[in-house]
Amino acid sequence: MNSRAPQKRKNLALDLADAEFRKEYLHSRDFKLWDILKYMYKPVLANPKICLASIGYALANGILPLFSVLIFYLLVEIIQSPGANLQQILLATGVYALLFFAFSTVATQLKNRNYTFFMRLRMQWLNQALNQYMTMDYGLYENVEFLDDFGNWDRSVSNNVQGIEGIWHRIFEMGGTVVSCLLLGILLATQSPLIVIVALVFLIASYLIQRHVTGFRHSRREELTRVRRRTGKITEAASDFRYGKDLRLFKFSGKFMELLRPLVKTYEKLLKLFTLRSLQLSFIESLALVLIDLSSLLILINSFLQGGITLATLVMLLSAVTVFSALMQKLAESMAFVKEESMYVDDTIDFLEADLKSSGGSAELSGNGPVHVQFENVSFSYPASDKLVLDKLNLEIKPGERLALVGVNGAGKTTLVKLLTGLYLPTDGRILIDGVDSSHIEPEKLFSIFGVVFQECSPLALTVAENVAGTELDIDRERVVKSLQTAGLWEKVSSFELGIDQPLLKVVDDRGTILSGGENQKLSIARALYRDGTRCMVMDEPTAALDALAEAKIYEEFDALLSGRTALFISHRLASTLFCDRILLLDDGRIAEQGTHDELMENGGLYQHMFTTQGKYYQEKRDEQQEERNG
Repeated sequence: MNSRAPQKRKNLALDLADAEFRKEYLHSRDFKLWDILKYMYKPVLANPKICLASIGYALANGILPLFSVLIFYLLVEIIQSPGANLQQILLATGVYALLFFAFSTVATQLKNRNYTFFMRLRMQWLNQALNQYMTMDYGLYENVEFLDDFGNWDRSVSNNVQGIEGIWHRIFEMGGTVVSCLLLGILLATQSPLIVIVALVFLIASYLIQRHVTGFRHSRREELTRVRRRTGKITEAASDFRYGKDLRLFKFSGKFMELLRPLVKTYEKLLKLFTLRSLQLSFIESLALVLIDLSSLLILINSFLQGGITLATLVMLLSAVTVFSALMQKLAESMAFVKEESMYVDDTIDFLEADLKSSGGSAELSGNGPVHVQFENVSFSYPASDKLVLDKLNLEIKPGERLALVGVNGAGKTTLVKLLTGLYLPTDGRILIDGVDSSHIEPEKLFSIFGVVFQECSPLALTVAENVAGTELDIDRERVVKSLQTAGLWEKVSSFELGIDQPLLKVVDDRGTILSGGENQKLSIARALYRDGTRCMVMDEPTAALDALAEAKIYEEFDALLSGRTALFISHRLASTLFCDRILLLDDGRIAEQGTHDELMENGGLYQHMFTTQGKYYQEKRDEQQEERNG
């Protein structure tokens, strides 16, 4: 028998709110450029075809500038030779054009034919990153400091010109640049090694300058990410069709501009800071580039005047210097690009390798009947906030009980659901499921016992069946139909041309159907009903978007369906909770009142006031409708 105490889950949502712990936990490695490149190039080096293509491209593309230089020497020699004629010039030009075409074609084919290889590798990284993002602790989505830290996780995998794929392509192309620089460098060194030395000094200076600038920019990435994140959220809301009516009718556009203005100023300030740092150092880079051309020009002209080289050699070497300096500048830019993008690749590697799930939990849940739930002195505050949403809450839900949770907005009802289902861990206290501390239960096992309908519900761009089943494999189609019938959505779905195979939304498939808010809620209810092995049903405002008749019908179905399961209902419509065994009124994070409907009405407290007020409102609405019908 194992006598060890059950292992407890980590509480990352709380732990990563601390800046020092977050830095140590998420960025414990100190990867240098070489380490990052080794990490990136494992799958590349494992592919012989790509390695040979890289070498072939470097040789084929690298020799092209040498051809361009040598043709000047050959043409000047022909022109200066006795008996030179147009036929000789055309022949030399034709041979040059043929060689240039052949080698450039080989280089282009090798580059383009292998372009998609790197794209596929990037998509694998992107899939891993998306899987990490979609499975990390739910609480981390609401930790703004975490989001600012890892806000660039997708930058290095989001397109094929930056980040990891940008580095792969750039290094592939750099092979040709390096070969060209070597060949031209050898040619120039035969005349004067000083030319090559000056060029190398320029290369080093340019790389160091650009590395400093990019490093400075990367060091401010959290601040820049914060501004971009907030600007993006405001822009997204301003352009969202759902808010279009409010923006126009209530003239909210001015408010959006008011929110954007300081963010834009902060963004401009950061960009000016980056630009200023670049301008302060760019003159050194420009000076080094001028020194290459000036020193080379003086050396070569002096050698020609002293008879050391012929006119043809002078023309060839001058063109070689021009091409060589341009290639050295291109090489420095590519090296700086690799260095800069590697910093963001490092961020992605940190994100991929970080343990962002509150894994752990060795306790087991036994049985398959309705669960027994106990909240013992549970307190909770959201990350980076000192305000207690729940304050020493004590609550018991007996096995098979139907409990209604009511209260004003902001009372902590939805937060309680997040804690119950394990999306969050309590800041203090504990939650017992069948006598087992939920923080000791592995998350997936805890999730599996709950069927949940949240207040905010949006379908995915999948088929109706896939949305209900929550999977694309082994779907029980009969159970999908039964769940849709119980949720009151089957009549709508059966009218679709493809039935339960009808795609939803138009994000992926133009044939997709867009459901109304009430229909989306019914779809979420059907998903909760479909789930096999559910021991506790949690309904967080499950019928908020439905009319009273549709709501009453669904609750009638629930009454029969929930037999043998524990159930928790959250609703603003107090009349919809009358079929529950017990009602709890939550106020300011604590249980203010509890009992049956009749008991709470007799107490004359907040529940009685809320119920009476709602009843009066609905009675007035019914009277108005009746008067309209009587005309």
